[in-house]
Amino acid sequence: MNSITGVAIVAIALGTGVAIAQTGRGQAGNLVRHRAPTDQALDFPLAAIQAEFAEMKAQKRVTTRLMEGGTYSLNARYIVGTETAQLHKSILEFYFVREGSATLVTGGTIVDGAIRGGITRPIKAGDVVFIPPGVPHGIRDSAGLSYLNVHYGSD
Repeated sequence: MNSITGVAIVAIALGTGVAIAQTGRGQAGNLVRHRAPTDQALDFPLAAIQAEFAEMKAQKRVTTRLMEGGTYSLNARYIVGTETAQLHKSILEFYFVREGSATLVTGGTIVDGAIRGGITRPIKAGDVVFIPPGVPHGIRDSAGLSYLNVHYGSD
């Protein structure tokens, strides 16, 4: 690949990331890129996803809501270190790990933002995780974990 082609690819990737128009902040204060359409499909090209994660890393932003659909959403997440443990009463989640590795803890009890007595296991690029409603969960020990997160349901 020559340098002009490389510059063109970077420009397209950055342009695609900018073209995903910011539509504001969601209920949780997360940046929302799209409202879910009801009359057409919505694509998330690889270049746009890569540009989004690059921007998140640069801005040290943990979450971007790529698509908000009311009772469902698609989120880009980038975790470094440890996140506060969570428990959703009626939301189920899928994690699609893109890059990096971390320790995932599920189950147990949340005490002072951490899980006690849960199941601990490593997660890495390529892994898919399902978390049903009512199950405490949290990520720790990450040097940089990027994943797509699908939420379905509402608390």
